[in-house]
Amino acid sequence: MAATTHDLSNALGAVLNYATFLAEDLAGTGAAAEYLPHLQSAPQRALDLVAVLAAALAPDAEGD
Repeated sequence: MAATTHDLSNALGAVLNYATFLAEDLAGTGAAAEYLPHLQSAPQRALDLVAVLAAALAPDAEGD
């Protein structure tokens, strides 16, 4: 399970990083100001959820 959460975190981190690159490149444009915060917050929320799920599953993994 740890490998799965690690892989998912890596993929979400890449999305978050590229959204940050876009925000920097498109700073000051109307569309970027409106849409990029949503693009940046969604993978961050998912990363937070992955961390919670990994922590919740960790005791189960130790007992197996």
